[in-house]
Amino acid sequence: MNAVLALGARFVRAVQRYEAQRVLQSCLSVGTGVRLRMPVTVYHPESLSFGDQVDIGEFVVIRASGGVTIGNRVLVAAHAVISSRQHPTTLPRWGVTEDAPIAIEDDVWIGAGAIVLPGVTIGRGAVIAAGAVVTANVPPLTMVGGVPARVIKDIASAEKA
Repeated sequence: MNAVLALGARFVRAVQRYEAQRVLQSCLSVGTGVRLRMPVTVYHPESLSFGDQVDIGEFVVIRASGGVTIGNRVLVAAHAVISSRQHPTTLPRWGVTEDAPIAIEDDVWIGAGAIVLPGVTIGRGAVIAAGAVVTANVPPLTMVGGVPARVIKDIASAEKA
């Protein structure tokens, strides 16, 4: 029985590697060392760009219809959502969408379960706390958290201390 389970696990891993490769081949651009820890869901991969050394965690959803650019050395933890599409706040909402690009600069870490909404730029070296909802631009070298996300601390000054 253990041999059957091991064979099944190897099969699942092979299918996940194939699916990750298929998603990456569909993207606008992909740097070196990009890893998708499947399952990852990507809508509109043709509008998604990855830099080098990017690690996307399990169960991440990326909706790139408005354009999503992810820089170098970026970590996105499990269950995060990055969506460049939303519904308008004005009526009618049903069947109407609005797209706005998302830019995630180099050396960013997005924590587990965080949500990044359309039109946001996350500055170089920023940290997004687990569960945060990012509705506005995040300055470089800051940590943000909460709903909506607010600056928790300045990472640059914390490193000097």
